[in-house]
Amino acid sequence: MLQVSNLSFHYQPNVPVLTNLTFSVPDGEIVGLLGKNGVGKTTTLKLILGLLPIEKGTLTLEKYSLDTHPLQYKKRINYVSDNHEIYNNLTGKEYLNFIADMYEVSTETRTKIYAPLIKVFQVEKYLNQPIKKLSHGTKQKIAIISSLVNDPQLWVLDEPMTGLDVEAVQALKKLIKSRKDSQKSVLFSSHILEICEKVCDKVAIMQSGTIKKTITLHENPLNITLEDIYIESVT
Repeated sequence: MLQVSNLSFHYQPNVPVLTNLTFSVPDGEIVGLLGKNGVGKTTTLKLILGLLPIEKGTLTLEKYSLDTHPLQYKKRINYVSDNHEIYNNLTGKEYLNFIADMYEVSTETRTKIYAPLIKVFQVEKYLNQPIKKLSHGTKQKIAIISSLVNDPQLWVLDEPMTGLDVEAVQALKKLIKSRKDSQKSVLFSSHILEICEKVCDKVAIMQSGTIKKTITLHENPLNITLEDIYIESVT
């Protein structure tokens, strides 16, 4: 389980982005961070991933703290960003192997994991091309494939549906839901109500750098719509 406790962060002095943010992502659950642009969703994910320094608060995954056991913590996570520009000079194949090397995944294992995903997302013909020549949607597909190479305990996705075609969106939704079968967790950010409502077990509504309300879906059907709950929470 990921536990986020009292997380606070500033990019500029006296301008808080996150304020005492607290929530959890239990094993085998899909949790969505829902909120409009600028409320701190991406900053939250970057802190969870260790891409930004923690100013205040704690982050633990399973029994490992990001502060005291950063390597063991990070080995259990993988990430799909909404920005792939850093890898522009690699081909798709080189990028997939780079990520697998980073997680010390054997050639045999990475082939078993990558091959069916390459087929599902129909990207085989793009793998020998430089990433900088690919569309955003194709880059996103390759990033999604690479992010599962270590079978992460926590799969983190930042606005993962952006730029994907209809078939890829459906494939991604199935992948997200399939993580529950092996008690893996998924945390993703979105500003789209319908995606959260169809995919998530829980939705944490964010506003002004904190969680305004957490809603459990599916097992406890809502008496009112998620849209109504969202509007009520942020107004």
